[in-house]
Amino acid sequence: MGSALDIGKQIEQMAGMDTRVTILGHIQRGGTPTAFDRMLASRMGARAVELLLEGASGQMVGINAQDIVSYDIDYALAQKKPINYDIYRLAGILAI
Repeated sequence: MGSALDIGKQIEQMAGMDTRVTILGHIQRGGTPTAFDRMLASRMGARAVELLLEGASGQMVGINAQDIVSYDIDYALAQKKPINYDIYRLAGILAI
């Protein structure tokens, strides 16, 4: 295997065509980061560092309303969030 860039290079060599690699994490919030995006990333990153300095590990950092929160990763992964079917249907309409 390899990184996405390595795989992209292999595809380009094998297909003889120019390729573009897209890293989902770079685009999933939708385009150029806003001031809110940058502040959110900074706040969450700072909290993650604080947790590490406190000796905490296995934590998930997130946002709840406007507050930066952290939870044990096992607790966070065990939570169930219902699907909002109105948004799901809207995504299907917009994808046409």
